Amino acid sequence: MPVIGIPVAHLRSLLRTEISPQDLLEDLGHLGCDVEGYTQLRRVRCNRCAAVYEMTEREEIPPQCDACLADLRADHAEMEPLDVIRMELLAVRPDMFDPGGLARVLRGYLSVETGAPEYELEAPAFRMQIDPAVRKADSYRPHIACAVLENLQLDADMLKIIMKLQENLHWAIGRDRKHASIGVYDLDRIEPDLTYTVEEPDAFRFVPLGAAGTDASHAMSLTKILEEHPKGKAYAHLLKGLARYPVLKDARGRVLSMPPVINSEETKVSISTKRFFIDVTGLGQRVVERTLNIVVSSLLESMPGATLRGVELTGPEAGVVRVTPDFAPQEMKLNTSRAARTLGIDITPGQAVDLLRRMRHDAEVLEGEEIAVRVPAYRNDILHEIDLIEDLAIAYGYHQIEPTLVPTFTVGSELPEEAFSARAREMLCGLGFLEVMTLVLTNPEAHDDALGRARSEDAVTVAHPVSSEQTMVRTSLLPGLLATFEHNVTHPLPQRVFEVGDIILMDAEAETLALEHRRLACGVVDPRVGFEDAKAVAEAVLREFGRRWELRPCRGAPFLEGRAAEAWVSDGPEGGQPVRALWFGEVHPEVLERFQLQNPAILLEGDLEVLGHRR
Repeated sequence: MPVIGIPVAHLRSLLRTEISPQDLLEDLGHLGCDVEGYTQLRRVRCNRCAAVYEMTEREEIPPQCDACLADLRADHAEMEPLDVIRMELLAVRPDMFDPGGLARVLRGYLSVETGAPEYELEAPAFRMQIDPAVRKADSYRPHIACAVLENLQLDADMLKIIMKLQENLHWAIGRDRKHASIGVYDLDRIEPDLTYTVEEPDAFRFVPLGAAGTDASHAMSLTKILEEHPKGKAYAHLLKGLARYPVLKDARGRVLSMPPVINSEETKVSISTKRFFIDVTGLGQRVVERTLNIVVSSLLESMPGATLRGVELTGPEAGVVRVTPDFAPQEMKLNTSRAARTLGIDITPGQAVDLLRRMRHDAEVLEGEEIAVRVPAYRNDILHEIDLIEDLAIAYGYHQIEPTLVPTFTVGSELPEEAFSARAREMLCGLGFLEVMTLVLTNPEAHDDALGRARSEDAVTVAHPVSSEQTMVRTSLLPGLLATFEHNVTHPLPQRVFEVGDIILMDAEAETLALEHRRLACGVVDPRVGFEDAKAVAEAVLREFGRRWELRPCRGAPFLEGRAAEAWVSDGPEGGQPVRALWFGEVHPEVLERFQLQNPAILLEGDLEVLGHRR
């Protein structure tokens, strides 16, 4: 996790109560923060753009300023050192990434200020027109949310806090700007109203942040920015494959930014800035709006004199108008008895309300054990009742929960399927097979089409696959073994491999609509291998598990007609009804050709749940 330094003086000024240095560290630890302790940081300021850099004693000054690309080592000024609390970012709590957000949580934890904070939202400052083109597939970055902060009093330290907050939110919520990216601009350099649109990458030009000047001679095309500018090269992959790139412009056509890559030099923020325009763009509306809420609320906490105004967003659908930021709380319910059982503590509904208010929620008792909870709009981590129970535990104090022994003791034992699996592995290793582990995720082309069989109707498919090669969960182990042989075609023969693993099949009667099944499979590639070898392995497996069986013909891919069989056992889990336990045979030549195998092969697959069953 990234490590940040929270300025001690700034944090203490926002707490509104006295607390000893040691107690502060302990309370941060109780909130879940991984605290390293107090330290002093060396600070330097870039003489060109006034950006501030902080370093520990062992760190060197960066060679280049990230903001203006100047030679930082050659052109900087020393500043007073800064006392900070060093701690790792708590990724699930991005609202605690800066002094303002952290102080807000601590004030509640210390009962200085409880309940959800309220932020006054003044009338919209201006309008943002959203071009429908941002939602098209060739220019896709569809969502945006905006806000305005006024009456700002900035200094170098506050600018550094804002830059750090922006950077850390890009990491935690934005997933390195992919899902959400934040832009902060000097509103006095902008002419409202604004437009969120798209532009041609080779034809459209503007001056990116860090350029030596703001005149037209320093303008670069969008393509050139991605190819030559350091930030452009770092984030060019986020726009890969798009024909047009998203751009924010004001009423005079001046560019604010090219999300999610870089802002313009003309609208950059400085110490003299009195008004912020803030935008968040991204791929999902929820993450975009929550990110904006975190940024805005944290800055309001850090700068108590600032005021907040909304922005009226028009489009992209005709007639749709909304105002952001939206601080409407998330309505949830909590069952006190369920929370008490989960945590192993005695707690009344009234006590639960008090604890939730200390975690900065609004809460009230409804009826009996039910509590109505209103979660602040900046809490991105509250998705389920169990998340509220976790907040209860933090407010109560994990260190206050007394450990007790469970009333009854049991002796752990190996699950039956694991015992069967270990037995199968030992037996197949004894027969000279090497164990392999193949991927659980696959795709219909590799899993079914390559074996020449119909596509699995009971396969579990992946709703949002990360790649076209991983769109379903396997229903058989045999494709993985054939792929293993394909990857080892240059290795000496014979090749004898096996796998013991799970497949997943749809089941309408299961609670999750799908069930795991433990299978074993093995295969051999060798110039002299044939059906009799597969039958010998099958009989060895059946004898190992002490089963009585009968052989029946097996038809269909991937086996060769007339050279495959099935072993059915009569003492299986169906109460005396024969059940298929194994199927094996020679691989069809067409299948061998698809996997580039030039020698005969045999395959065997079996159901370990059937093989290991005892009535």
